[in-house]
Amino acid sequence: MKVLGLDLGTTTLGIAMISENGYIHGIENFRFSVGYYKLARERVIYYLDKEGINDVVLGYPLNMDASEGSRAKSVTRFKDDLLKERPGLNIILIDERLSTVEAHERLKEMGYSIEKRKEIIDMVSAVIILENYQARKKEGKI
Repeated sequence: MKVLGLDLGTTTLGIAMISENGYIHGIENFRFSVGYYKLARERVIYYLDKEGINDVVLGYPLNMDASEGSRAKSVTRFKDDLLKERPGLNIILIDERLSTVEAHERLKEMGYSIEKRKEIIDMVSAVIILENYQARKKEGKI
């Protein structure tokens, strides 16, 4: 079953996918203007249609104390707006605390420059979000 993974920022959308065989791969680090989430939603819908996907895992950026801050509220609005356009979608929110830190560390270990890391960081974070989703699903926590 294909699943789309998303890491939503203020100007970028990291997109990754779990393929039919369970392999996770990054697709894109999509950029948009500040506050122009409609463009980001259109990009998500493009991949949903192209790949025939109905399941979305969306990174939920809770604060370190597990409270919901402004970024988490923005993600909730994005999810609600996406559901208005595609009511049948199955959207799962996954705690993404420290996923960006982990993505930076992975890319640093692989020898990526700071500039290159900035270009793909959200896509790699989306991959990590999907890895966490798969692990939680395997443990029966989803």
